[in-house]
Amino acid sequence: MAAVAYGLSWKPGDEVITAKGEFPLQYTTWRPMEQREGLTLKVVAPSERFITAEDLIAALSPKTRLVSVSLTRFDDGSMVDAAKLAAACHAQGTLLLLDASQCCGAIPMKVDELGADFIVCAGYKWLLSPYGTGFFWVRSEHAAKMRPGPFYWTAAEGASHFGSLVFSQPKMAAGARRWDAAETASYFNLSAMAVSLEFVLRMKPDTVAAHNRALMELMFERLPKDRCVAASPLDAARRGPYACFAARTPEKTAELYKKLQAENVFVSLREGNLRVSPHMFNTERDIDRLIAVVTA
Repeated sequence: MAAVAYGLSWKPGDEVITAKGEFPLQYTTWRPMEQREGLTLKVVAPSERFITAEDLIAALSPKTRLVSVSLTRFDDGSMVDAAKLAAACHAQGTLLLLDASQCCGAIPMKVDELGADFIVCAGYKWLLSPYGTGFFWVRSEHAAKMRPGPFYWTAAEGASHFGSLVFSQPKMAAGARRWDAAETASYFNLSAMAVSLEFVLRMKPDTVAAHNRALMELMFERLPKDRCVAASPLDAARRGPYACFAARTPEKTAELYKKLQAENVFVSLREGNLRVSPHMFNTERDIDRLIAVVTA
C-alpha cells in the first residue's frame, strides 16, 4: 500500500475512495497522504447493509484517482464485485487497488478477471504463511510509471554481482525487483511461505471455497433465529470464504464470544460480529459444536 501511495504521481485535489468501516490499513495509508500530497480521502457508506461495487461506482467523480478497498471485508465477510468496479474505474481513468488478504488462497482468483491495477495481500491468513510475508502485485504498465524513491540496494541493477558493488549512480531494476525485500526480511519466513503456497496450490482454492461454503450454509441454517442474526450476505456469491453472525444486541454478542472461548470454540470478534473462519481441517462436527454452545 505504501509503495502505491508513494509511487503514484498526485495533484492537489486528487481523490482516493475507500469504504466506511474498512480495515485500518486503508486509513493509515491514505489519511497521512491528505496532508502530504493534498489529496482527499472520500469514505463511502453502503446504501444498504453491505458495501457494493455500485456504492463505490456512484461515488466516482472526475477527481477520483484511485479506489482502494478490500476484496473481502474483514468485519462482515462481504465481497465486492471487483470486475464491475474495475470496469467503471477504468472507463474514466481511475485506478483500482484491492486488498485480498481476507480471501486469497481460499477462493479462485485470476488477476485479469478481477481487473485491478494493484493487489496487496498478507500471507498469514488463507495463504497459510508466516507473519511478515505477503505479496504485492502491480499491473505491468503501471510499474514503469511509478515515481522513483529511496530503494534498498539489492533492488539496483548489478546488485547480484558481489565482486563489484560500488555504483554512485544506481539504477533501479525493472519490474518487481524494485520492491525487493530488505536485509531485515526473514528468509526463513520466505522459505516457509514457498512451501505453504505449494500446499495451497495442490489443495486448490476452489476446494477450500466449496468446503467452506457448505459449512457456512449449514451454520446459517442451524443458528437459532430467535437469538442470532446473520452478519454476512446469505448469498454465497456475495461472500468471501467465511461468514459472520451476531446476537441480538452488542452486549449479548460479547457475552456469546466469551462463552464460546470458555468452551474452546474459537471465533473472532470483529466490529460487533462473530467471525467464523473454517478451513479444510474443519468438519460438520465443528459446526455442530458451535451451534451446541450457542444454543446451550
